[in-house]
Amino acid sequence: MAKSQKITLKAQPVKGKGKGKKEVVLIIQGELTLDGCQQMKDFLVENLKKYNHFAIKINSVESIDLGAVQILHRFMWDVQAESKTTEFDIKIPEDFRILLENSGLTAFLALSK
Repeated sequence: MAKSQKITLKAQPVKGKGKGKKEVVLIIQGELTLDGCQQMKDFLVENLKKYNHFAIKINSVESIDLGAVQILHRFMWDVQAESKTTEFDIKIPEDFRILLENSGLTAFLALSK
């Protein structure tokens, strides 16, 4: 039997200083592949409606493909179109980073602070 795909998506509203600004930390982990893209898209769209500032934390990545990167890029553009703000913290294994760089996606990797 094939191993089931596993993606972890968590939204943690920022309390305290960011409370009035409607800020949220969106944590994305696991297998960021086409199999989980619809789930990731729904998660991001749902939170886009609720908050004004997004801190996207991508870590503990087991696999990643271009579909996931496209969903994240689209979310970034949607955030900008609604005059909201976002910041990225992308921590992926070096071999995934090299793959994305060789695919011409250095701009995606540069989103991370």
